[in-house]
Amino acid sequence: MAKPFATLLAAAVSVLSDLPARSQVAPVNNWAEFREAMAACWTVPPGTEGSLIAYRFGLDKTGVIRGKPLITARRLVGDQDAHRRYEEAASAVLARCFPLKVTRAFGAILGESPIYLRLVNTKPTAAYQINSNVTIFAPR
Repeated sequence: MAKPFATLLAAAVSVLSDLPARSQVAPVNNWAEFREAMAACWTVPPGTEGSLIAYRFGLDKTGVIRGKPLITARRLVGDQDAHRRYEEAASAVLARCFPLKVTRAFGAILGESPIYLRLVNTKPTAAYQINSNVTIFAPR
């Protein structure tokens, strides 16, 4: 019984060690800091240029996702493997970033606002970045 548990534990540690560590030092206090936190959680897979995924979800006042995020848009470029890697990278943002450490004041705002998060692997352009409409472009 101990051997299967040890094998499972070693596999879990191996998978988790491959994920970049989330290093949020201070609580998020505004939408600009929220965008920075989302960008820091995203690792863009190579070979997916032109792809995008957009989510709509809610957060409670403590920075925890309420319910299941809804994919509202998806454009995947490349072969099936590229599609899979992009979708996995996008969902990993939600897994890595949340719960998000937030200030009490910003938490009160989050509890009232649906979040529209777009993860876009294109050259940055002017984007609608007002409050909870958040577009993160792939770093160039």
